[in-house]
Formats: sequence, C-alpha cells, structure tokens
Amino acid sequence: MQAKIIDRKWVVEWFDERQCYHMPSLTMADNGNLLAVWNGGFLQWNGDPMGRDAKDWVSILEPGASSWSNPDAVGCDIRYCCHDPIWIKNKKGEITLLFAKFLDTEVNFATWCNGRDELWMRKTQDSGRTWLPAHPANITSGHASNDSVLLPDGTIVFACTSSELPDKYFGAIRIYISHDDSETFEQGPILFAEDGNLIREPALCLRPNGVIRLFSRTCPGNVGWGSAGNHSLPSYTCESRDGGKTWTKPVPSGILNNESKIDVISWDDETILMAYNDTPETDWHERSPLTLAMSQDEGKTWQNLVTLAPAPGNKCQPAMCKDKEGRLNVVYMHRHTAIEHLVIEITK
Repeated sequence: MQAKIIDRKWVVEWFDERQCYHMPSLTMADNGNLLAVWNGGFLQWNGDPMGRDAKDWVSILEPGASSWSNPDAVGCDIRYCCHDPIWIKNKKGEITLLFAKFLDTEVNFATWCNGRDELWMRKTQDSGRTWLPAHPANITSGHASNDSVLLPDGTIVFACTSSELPDKYFGAIRIYISHDDSETFEQGPILFAEDGNLIREPALCLRPNGVIRLFSRTCPGNVGWGSAGNHSLPSYTCESRDGGKTWTKPVPSGILNNESKIDVISWDDETILMAYNDTPETDWHERSPLTLAMSQDEGKTWQNLVTLAPAPGNKCQPAMCKDKEGRLNVVYMHRHTAIEHLVIEITK
C-alpha cells in the first residue's frame, strides 16, 4: 500500500491575531461537505494553559471549493470557556458537535480533570449550514478527543478520557453508547491498563467484521503528563465484539505513542490507518514528525507510509476521515498557530 499527499491547504491560519488553536476534529456530511472543528482562544497563547476564553470554531469545505469557510464560533458561551470538540454522526445524517464547557471561572488542570467540566452538544441537520441550540449532553464523565463510530443498526459508540478511578487519575477510558441518534447516552464499561501505565484520548475504528477497535494515547503512571525526555510507550489497544457493551483488556499494541493524541480509521478489510507522532521520546513542545502508518494485523505491527508534517515543531493532534472520492483527509494542529488540511491518495 502507498500513500501520496495530493493537496494541502490551511483550514485556518492566524484568523485572529495571536489566537491559539488546539484539538481539531474532522468529519464528512452526507452532501460531501467536510466539517472541521477546533478550540481556540487568546489566553492559551498568552500564558494561560487552560485557555479560559476558548471557543469551539467550525469551518466547512464544500465539494469543489478551493478554500475553507470563515470560522464560526459554534461551540461557545460568554460565561465559560469551551474545549475539546468532537463530531458524532447518526443514521439520519445529522451531525452533533460534542464539546466540554468548564463550569469554573477559575479553570485549572485540577478542575479540568475532576468533574468541573460538563459535556454539551449542538446539532446540525443541514450539513453545517445552521445549528440547533446547545444543551447539556447529560454525560457525567469525560474529556472527549476523537469522534464516535456509527454501527449498522444505528447505535453510536464513543469513548472518552475518565478520571473516575483514584489510582488512574486522568488515565482511564469510559465508553458511552447511544441507541436514539445521540439524544441520550448510557454508560458502558471503564477501561484501564493493568500494568500501571495511564491511557487516555482513545481513538475508535469500526472494522468490516463488526469489531470496534480502540487505540490510546499513553503516559507512564509514575510521572506527570508531558514530561519531556520520557521514552515513548506503546499505544494500548482493545476490542469489542458486541457493539461496545463489553471490551477486552487494554494491552500494548505494536506502535509507540509519545504521549500525544492519535487518530485511526478503518480503511479496508485488511488495513487500519493511524496518524501519530513518530518519535521515541515525549516532549509536548516537539510533537513531530506527524506520520501516517498502516497495520494489516489489527495493530500488532505497523509500517509508516508517509510523513504528513516534518520535524521540528509542534505538529500533532490529527483527525481523519474519508471523502466521497475515497481519499483520506487529515487535519492537524500546526505549532498552535494554524490548522492544516491534507488530502492523501491511498493505492495498493
């Protein structure tokens, strides 16, 4: 299998002076529109790591268009900052924006991890042209980072980071399941690594045989997040064969994770694609290069296909989807100052 980048353009680049960008997600609407979302604010760039003025911005690339639309602050609240947006698609073609709204005016890492954020949702029924009012998602635990999967029967499954376990602080994964087009969600199991490592920011893909496979971002359990110089650890993987109700135990996969967000997509019967930072050490300020890899044995072994964004610098937090032409589309955060979009042709 070969991968070739055939187009790249900015989704957004400094559309507001000194704006900081973070955590993009990407999906395709039924009419072929690509929808990108990310969070951004001035304060995060100017010394506030939590970005207390952040909003979730949406931009659209219509089929045949040469550029993305001007960003629209779809996920926002003048009283609270909004972070970490993801997309949820249902069987009716509706797309829901799920995002975290922090309920403390004094936001810090502890309140972020300990339940002082609340997941909200806002739905579009016309491929991103208009949006229904935002409302609470009634999900009690969560730091969402990757999109959901839609099963053939309409069931929606998504996974988020959880800090519910005292000895797995911000280092376990909670599953959520919806049977009513994302109107409500029920809690599924909580997943964690049994060897002491912490797993978070799960990425899901639905395999052609109906198996849901999960891959994680990984952190050593004896040090803090983002400690530069730590050796990268394996991304952990597990699977569900019953629509997300039960899962195997998370175990190390065959690819390293430098404590940074990944994304995966089920490409064909044999192949899973992963966008990740291919580096042997962790450093939150040098998350690069960004690389596309493939596995044809359900994550046991991996082969790099193409460099999406070269080192040095912070080029990370990828999100992927397939477009109507069958091409792979990737967005990622470029040095906190831009979101870049790549179109990749995959051939055997």
